[in-house]
Amino acid sequence: MEIAANAAKAMGAQFDVLVAAFIKLGSNLAPIGAIAESVPSEMDPDFQPSGALLDKLATAIDESRARVSQDLILYRTQRPVKTLAGKVAVIVDGQVVYPWKVLAAAKAAEQLGAKQVVIATPVATQTAADRIRARSYEVVCPSVVVETAGHPAPYGDMTGETPERLRSIMIAHQAA
Repeated sequence: MEIAANAAKAMGAQFDVLVAAFIKLGSNLAPIGAIAESVPSEMDPDFQPSGALLDKLATAIDESRARVSQDLILYRTQRPVKTLAGKVAVIVDGQVVYPWKVLAAAKAAEQLGAKQVVIATPVATQTAADRIRARSYEVVCPSVVVETAGHPAPYGDMTGETPERLRSIMIAHQAA
């Protein structure tokens, strides 16, 4: 979020947050999709759940929707997102290993009336970049890694990005 806030400030552009969360069927498993704001979930088309997984999937989606609701309160204090009607929306993420969160956010931006959606990230996996482009979104990414494992920390140590820190970035940007 800090990258997006500073980029928006430098360009004199409007800045806001669209909240998204991965959908996972277990804490150690790769995400199978994501959900953002109030739009339908964005799912991996390769994921074909059997009957036994459908209940787990429904529970995972409900948990992700609850995380989004909590984060909306944290980041926007329940205010609506700034208007995107007729504007270009740039979805920024620090790294994109799995495309589902940025795709869910892109879907939310389109639903909010954005005339164009661009996804920007300093690093992404080749598979993620390809899946984003397959949905006809422009991808701005200077560093594409071939393998999902890629670089162990392609964009530094993300563990320090606590919700409180991200909220302080939002507050500081709104005050500026």
